[in-house]
Amino acid sequence: MTTEHKGPDSRAHSKEAADEADCRVMEDLVNALLAETFFDEHDEVNLLSQTEWEFMVRGHMGLAAADRQFGSLHPKASVYCWRLDDYHEAMIVFPVHPAILQPYRFEASAGMYEVRIEENHTVYLKKLDPLELMRHIVHLYGKDPAAIDAGGANRFMNMLDQTLLQMSWSLENKQPSAGILGLPSAASLLELERKAAFRDRPFHPVSKVKLGWTQEDYRNYTAEFARPIQLNWMAVKRRHLVSGLDEHSIEDQYKQAETGGLAPADLLLAEDQKAGIREEMDRRGLSTEEFVPVPVHPWQMSTVLPGQLQEEIGKGICIPLNVEAGTFYATSSLRSLMPANGGQLHVKLPLGMHSLGGLRYLSAIKLMNGQRAERLMRQALERDPVLKKRLLLCDETVWWAYLPENRDLFADPPRHLSAMIRQYPPEITDHEHVRLVPMSSLTVFDRDRKGHLFDEWLRMTGLEVNESSVLRLFKEALLPYFEICFRLFRLGMMPEVHGQNSILILNRGKIEGLLLRDHDALRLHVPWLNANGLEDPEYRLRPGHPNSLYHDTPHQLFSFFQMLGIQVNSYAILDSLSRYYGIKEERLWIELQECLNLAMIEANVPDEVRCVLEECLFARERWPWKQIIRPLLKPNSRVPGSMPFGLGEAPNPFKVCAGAIETSV
Repeated sequence: MTTEHKGPDSRAHSKEAADEADCRVMEDLVNALLAETFFDEHDEVNLLSQTEWEFMVRGHMGLAAADRQFGSLHPKASVYCWRLDDYHEAMIVFPVHPAILQPYRFEASAGMYEVRIEENHTVYLKKLDPLELMRHIVHLYGKDPAAIDAGGANRFMNMLDQTLLQMSWSLENKQPSAGILGLPSAASLLELERKAAFRDRPFHPVSKVKLGWTQEDYRNYTAEFARPIQLNWMAVKRRHLVSGLDEHSIEDQYKQAETGGLAPADLLLAEDQKAGIREEMDRRGLSTEEFVPVPVHPWQMSTVLPGQLQEEIGKGICIPLNVEAGTFYATSSLRSLMPANGGQLHVKLPLGMHSLGGLRYLSAIKLMNGQRAERLMRQALERDPVLKKRLLLCDETVWWAYLPENRDLFADPPRHLSAMIRQYPPEITDHEHVRLVPMSSLTVFDRDRKGHLFDEWLRMTGLEVNESSVLRLFKEALLPYFEICFRLFRLGMMPEVHGQNSILILNRGKIEGLLLRDHDALRLHVPWLNANGLEDPEYRLRPGHPNSLYHDTPHQLFSFFQMLGIQVNSYAILDSLSRYYGIKEERLWIELQECLNLAMIEANVPDEVRCVLEECLFARERWPWKQIIRPLLKPNSRVPGSMPFGLGEAPNPFKVCAGAIETSV
């Protein structure tokens, strides 16, 4: 397996990594702030045209100094000018240019500068970093508690600080860059997971943060460092476990708990490893009739469970075993681990640390809902022969979760002890020529602008490295993905199709289908389910709390494809290809629009569905926009530990693109 690589001068390399982390986070942060209109409707903040900016520069030596730092501006650039006092002696300035996905975009290479004229008429000029910018944002909104509260601001500042540090740790390591698709299937997937982890959630300024992890934790347990992880094990009384292995109710499972059955170790471990667990249980006087050994992430065992399950451990309901068995590697999702032997069975485990503003626990509720969602999708495959042929699903129905005697599915401690075994379809994992390509791995290239996966894909297909070839593969990647999403949508469902969950099935350079994983967020419009002979899976939901799984209109349901399928997944690929190969964004957006139109034709959707697709994609002036900063600064979730969510609006990118093309002619 791969290991981390260090350069000859580690201190210089660390400085370079820290600078790159600052640049990446700053760009994502400012663009998210722009998209979520943080700079709008403030008397102190003005957006100046180039003519207005040039006029101000001529009469202000501080702004002239900043202008020199900007370098060559975009031909259609504007400049934000943010007054910090009433006398224009202290300002923040930064250039932006028109964009397609959002009105304006910021390039970190231009910089954002604080300008002050000192009492002796000298110029103070400072390039702002992400933390300094956010301090000014918090001050700007100091009198608006509806937008930012003190607790949210402090938490977000901490997340930013830790993101900069942890991203620099990742960037000290060399990402996989060449020969990935030529590796055996399992090794190839692990390297692609590592590659995707270097970008993590695209365009999210604090996506890398793992609050509560030390530098050693980060190096030990993230995909970027590819270090082997030894599973820990907790013996849990059978009558305190709920499982996905049968279709009975929780009450029936309690009654049947003494009957035994399959255990996680039976699926995850070799015989000698299982023997080690049996010996430890025998030494502790624990019978397999009464106890089930459940795998636990080593960080979770040492840091979280002693506090969360203190009472259960004291009562002997949960007993930590002094044994390590099973070698795995982290994937880009952290909680999901791949076996060192390259088998089909991966394991997903809860981690009680904060990431993306939420706790990465794994509750019985989510496991149950995921199982119900998977059952529904498998029924959908039987109603559409194209889906049955081209869409594959990971089996996520084998799981175990601790449940206290009061059977409270929504209690906090039980969410921290569970395990889901994810089986990848053997017909593709065992195929000599098939490679599984997470779409998130198509968004990444290294700091030297090398190592985009399209380079290797182009070589595999015998295509020259030029714009035409890149556009061809871009279309080959997106067309089947869009068609499958539309076929599911016509049936009344939409999976969470961001790049981490969506895996292209590549056979000898050709896309043969799509593999989906993580089914617990399958969103639904029940009337369309029923119209296609499908039933509501009856998700278990927290009473009295809002949910995003059920949607009253197909337009609401489709908004999650627009946000996750296009704005996050497809645009992240598009953006990386534009930057890496120097292709104009407008050209890639035209290709993306053609893919959507072709996918509607290929999916053969009914007129009612086509009308919704065309209205949402092309006719409406505004699109939904998944906010990421406002929900963190002003959390509104009433579900403990859940990821904050906010919904805004953005221009329709296809109307923006059409307008840009018209004005350029």
